[in-house]
Amino acid sequence: MKIGITGARGFLGTAVAAEAGNRGWEVVAFSRNADKPIEGVAEVRSLADTEAIDVSELDAIIHLAGEPIVGFWTREKKRHILESRTDLTSDLVDSIARVSRSRRPEGLISVSAIGYYGDRGDEWLDEEADVGFGFLPLVCREWEAASQSAGKLGVRLVNPRMGLVLGKSGFLKRVRPVFKLGLGGKLGSGNQWMSWIHVTDAARILLECAENQGIRGRVNCVSPNPVRNREFTSIYAGVLGRIALLPVPAFILKRLPGGMGQLFLDSQRVVPAVMKAFGFEWRFAELREALEEVEGGKVSKEDSEGGGKASESVVSPDAEAGK
Repeated sequence: MKIGITGARGFLGTAVAAEAGNRGWEVVAFSRNADKPIEGVAEVRSLADTEAIDVSELDAIIHLAGEPIVGFWTREKKRHILESRTDLTSDLVDSIARVSRSRRPEGLISVSAIGYYGDRGDEWLDEEADVGFGFLPLVCREWEAASQSAGKLGVRLVNPRMGLVLGKSGFLKRVRPVFKLGLGGKLGSGNQWMSWIHVTDAARILLECAENQGIRGRVNCVSPNPVRNREFTSIYAGVLGRIALLPVPAFILKRLPGGMGQLFLDSQRVVPAVMKAFGFEWRFAELREALEEVEGGKVSKEDSEGGGKASESVVSPDAEAGK
């Protein structure tokens, strides 16, 4: 296959490009800095002129680019978070419309996030669950809406809703130093559900969405075993050989600017119903084994079957905005 990737320089985009390369696929990256090469990518096409984006001769496009949600949510930051997603998605759909039918991509895999569901407590959330309330659900709803016109062009549209992606970079890169100092702890009550996925499985699901013509519409891109925040904290500290005894009170997180506290306090217990139906097999279905792999540890049978039983117990890819 020949696939295009926006956000190919980002954490998730890099993993997707690498996995595609391992399969012998040809990867075309889209970037505003098209003169700067990207490792493992055969070609870099420009996003600098949105009216001249070339999406021809691709089997599928995996669209990951967007303003990182990390950072203080000032009014300007929130505007960039929303517009970087909706505007570029609309530009990609317009670029597909300008290409003759015989040269159009077969599929557009336009990524969204489980932030779509908002704060839902203990409710199990499959792909048919309603949109939530707040800034992140608004962003995800508008983000997905911007891609819908692709279907009218005869292009198969998939909206993978990404959970918290775990790997060397991204979320863990930011919290790792804190936990290594023994300063980690639960956030608020610690009862909120965290729906996560190992970066390798995230890349594999995205490529499955690109290749499998039977997959359409909304797809939850998460492990089948979400955990509560207090469990995530305990397991991660244990993997690093540390303790986690310093909780962050909810009232502090709620005072973060622009409602940013919802990133840490919203509860989303997400089930990947579509990928289960298609028989997808996760390489890292349990949290402990995923974190062990990321941090370079060895997973014993006891570990993977014992403390990592997350089933008994976020929000968007860390991509860059078209860089």
